[in-house]
Amino acid sequence: MGSNGNDHDYIQCGCHNPVWEALKHSLDPARYMAGLPREAHGPLQEPDGASIVFTNGTIYPLREGNMDDRVEALGIHAGDVVAVGTLAEVKARMQDLKLTYTTQDLGGRTLLPGLVEPHAHIVQSCAMDGWLNLGAIVNDVDTDPDSQTFNHDERQNQRLRPVYDWNWLKTTIQARLPKDDSTWILGHMVDPALMPFKVVPGGQNQLITLGCGFDEEVGNLDSIDKLHPMLLVSASMHTAYLNSAASERVTQAGITVTNGTVQEEDVLKAILVIPLKQQLEMLNIFKRLEHYFATAAQRGITLLYDAMMDPISKLLLDAYFLNHPRTLRIGYAAACNGTPKSISQLPAYQAATREQAKRMYQGSVKLVSDGSNQGLTGYQTTDYCCNAGTRPKGNFNFCDEGEQDPQDLPVAYQDLVQAVAAKGWPLMIHANGDRAIDFTLQAYQKAFEQGVGLNKRHRIEHCSLLSEDRLKTMVKLGLSPSFLVGHVGYWGYAFQQAIFENRADTMLDLCQMALGKDLRISLHSDCTVTPLGPLRSMEQAVTRKMEGLRLPGQTAYVRDPQQLPVLNPEECLTRKQALKAITYDAAWQCNAEAWTGSLAERNFADFVILEQDPLDENVPATSLRDIKVHETWKGGQRVYSSSAS
Repeated sequence: MGSNGNDHDYIQCGCHNPVWEALKHSLDPARYMAGLPREAHGPLQEPDGASIVFTNGTIYPLREGNMDDRVEALGIHAGDVVAVGTLAEVKARMQDLKLTYTTQDLGGRTLLPGLVEPHAHIVQSCAMDGWLNLGAIVNDVDTDPDSQTFNHDERQNQRLRPVYDWNWLKTTIQARLPKDDSTWILGHMVDPALMPFKVVPGGQNQLITLGCGFDEEVGNLDSIDKLHPMLLVSASMHTAYLNSAASERVTQAGITVTNGTVQEEDVLKAILVIPLKQQLEMLNIFKRLEHYFATAAQRGITLLYDAMMDPISKLLLDAYFLNHPRTLRIGYAAACNGTPKSISQLPAYQAATREQAKRMYQGSVKLVSDGSNQGLTGYQTTDYCCNAGTRPKGNFNFCDEGEQDPQDLPVAYQDLVQAVAAKGWPLMIHANGDRAIDFTLQAYQKAFEQGVGLNKRHRIEHCSLLSEDRLKTMVKLGLSPSFLVGHVGYWGYAFQQAIFENRADTMLDLCQMALGKDLRISLHSDCTVTPLGPLRSMEQAVTRKMEGLRLPGQTAYVRDPQQLPVLNPEECLTRKQALKAITYDAAWQCNAEAWTGSLAERNFADFVILEQDPLDENVPATSLRDIKVHETWKGGQRVYSSSAS
């Protein structure tokens, strides 16, 4: 049988897209800009926000994070909130300001601060949009509507496909074989962790194995197609799966292929073996950006925080916005790969200003310490319960020289965290496994001993496998976690049954316990690991339903939410807690609460109007992701309307 694809020394994850890393240096933003009309060579003029009073609905301004705050009316002018309160108070304030305004009747709808996505990957998410989406999660970001088995309404629900297994993968690829022999079959988001697995009592559980060079049909990509070279990138992006035709070409390029799999840096090299024509097609990224931002607005997002911005990505976005409207606000964490050069290039920290927030602002620096739990590369204190290859505890990215599996905090990691923190920047550190979290806590603590302040909104990203003691340490250090809560909703069942077993029940995404320790939390998508969708994140945090349940002998997922088990019910958030985690506290983590995340006076008029109230208990908790966004407003301008879509 082939390899599970875990024999490697450096991890990819949602924060490292191998396609983007391989091809980004081929992009030329300057050439794109030169092709624009002359009048487009300066920043696109932002329109003045309208003067409007909103009333006759449910309005939650969330001022200072007050989840019980509810008002009758909201007044906006020139892109800002200028009045909040009763209708009479708001009208009086608008008159005091000598404003001529219109009144918009909400028709009983709910108006909230714009939703915040505190951890996603903008340009990197668009890099593979032209490839076959072979993932388990249905998402409206897909560029090929015909590739789905859902109707349009169901496609937007961000749920697992009815069936996701080897046969689905085989049928989907065979239905879209290239017409000419020289074209490669390219796919992404392949996720063995969400395919049927085998539980072995008292032994190692088995996830499905993909590759070539073995006898079994299931998992053998040659049984799908032998003629066209095939390269499929896993959802965790640390492994690529190849058929024999692709393996032969990649091997000829001097790249090691084991049973049809390549790992990490070799994934980048393998992508460069793809025919130049197909490489160039990947670089047609501006139209994909337009679709990506439209999807964000459709899902109520007004602030999107890029969790790993490299210089070329920033140049691309700057070029894009020369002739495209800014339908949302963008903040970002600058990527730092740990090299002396990347550290030396970091400027000294300066807090972002409101004016910078009107364009694009840097709020932090990003480090990635380990990999993906569902990709079996998150770094753990104990072995995975399933076959994880030659690294049964996963991998850590910053080891001391000659050390692959450290038991103690690597000096290299400690020095890196200390060096970046000394620049004054808030840090976002990706740490999934419990040992990676331990190392990160230790590194933070040693950095703070050198005089680095605790008031910078330092974060741990994903922060997946926790304990009460680890949370107490986070409180002591002034850290906050941002949870990829899709780990519970989408992968919870696989974690519980095959990957972590009982550790999933007691350690995975301890959202309620974190709040009980007075930590501020956020919920994120890590898009494209999971789709953009704060309301879906809210639902998964409130219900903690394990959507990956299959009944014995069945290939289809259970669709009835009433039949879905709950992972650790004590960790379910209330609706108010979850809503705060996708609005005010998410903005706070992104160093943006001074201008967004609530509808306090003088904040930007960034808000969303929903067809239903997510805090209304009459709306089933299991359908929060289905609440329709009626309108999204940014800076007093409507940037999305369901009536126009």
